[in-house]
Amino acid sequence: MGKFSTTAPAPDPRIGEAALKEAEAGQNWLDFAKTSYAQSMDRQKDLDDLTTRVTDQQLGLAAEQAAWSKEDRQRYKDVYQPIENDYIHEATNYATEARQDEAAAAARADVQTAAATARAATQRQAASMGIDPASGRYAGVQATTDMNQTLVEAGAANTARQAIRDKGLALKADVVNMGKGYASSAGTAAAGSVNASGNALSGSQASNAQALSASTIMNQGFAGAMQGYSGQANALNQQYGLQMQGWEAQQRANASSIGGLFGGLGTIAGAFIKSDENVKENFEEVPEGKALDAVNNMPVREWDYQPGVEDEGRHIGTMAQDFQRETGRGDGKTIPVVDAIGVTMKAVQDLSAKFDKLEDQIGLAQNDNIGVVPHRSSRAAQKKGK
Repeated sequence: MGKFSTTAPAPDPRIGEAALKEAEAGQNWLDFAKTSYAQSMDRQKDLDDLTTRVTDQQLGLAAEQAAWSKEDRQRYKDVYQPIENDYIHEATNYATEARQDEAAAAARADVQTAAATARAATQRQAASMGIDPASGRYAGVQATTDMNQTLVEAGAANTARQAIRDKGLALKADVVNMGKGYASSAGTAAAGSVNASGNALSGSQASNAQALSASTIMNQGFAGAMQGYSGQANALNQQYGLQMQGWEAQQRANASSIGGLFGGLGTIAGAFIKSDENVKENFEEVPEGKALDAVNNMPVREWDYQPGVEDEGRHIGTMAQDFQRETGRGDGKTIPVVDAIGVTMKAVQDLSAKFDKLEDQIGLAQNDNIGVVPHRSSRAAQKKGK
């Protein structure tokens, strides 16, 4: 039977060393993260200063552009808009029917003047050639000339009217373009102001994002440290689990050995039983002979555990039902080892006391017949004296 023990086998010390190294690596990671974070904060301070200057400059430009936009708009309203309104009025009222008629009349008058001049020249030329202006030949030439003059006058009038209409449309187009230009100029200035403000805001946000991202360094560092500590805990837990497995295996072996010794006393909780007098109370003496009678009345047989029960081995012992019947202890299925040992020990004491009484009776009988025979205890004392 093996030696009883309540301690598990000693774990491999390299497990603890590995756990410590893992925790140390995590701590080093955290220290590195702290250093990197401090350096990042120094760089962030410089970046924040630069961002502040650039932001102030962009905001200043935005304010200037906004002011310029207001000045241009005010100048447009004060200076150009009145002129534009007059120009619009003149342009939209330029190509009227009256003006077209006036232009047409002027064109006809010019044609008529030119025709009269041409007629006088023709008459002079005809007179120099001996042609009578009152003659039918001259009248035919003059009729043709008059017809051509009428056609020229009509063409000139139409051309004059069309020119007036075209000029009116051109003036209207100029007015429209002028208005578009001023609105576009003011809008461009306003957009520039908005863009400058947006750039300033973007720069500030980028700087803030950079500052916030620096915190990830610390997050990673702490995560590394926690991984190291977690790894250490896992390694130690595994070590403890192996230790407990070894201890439980040893206890099962011890339980099996005790089962072989006491055969059928039942399953025990451990190799040792807590029996300190200081944790007990309600003491009573067991009547003499009661334990011995119980042991004598319990059949002790040799038997096998059924497959799947305990160690499935062959043992010697009594049954839990018999133990309960004779001692009043147990549940009829298992035997309390404390009670079993106590009953056995008391039975041995009862048997020893019974043997002493029998020995004393034999000694007295021999003393009456052949003289005094020393008591067993006296013989023991004599041997000890030698």
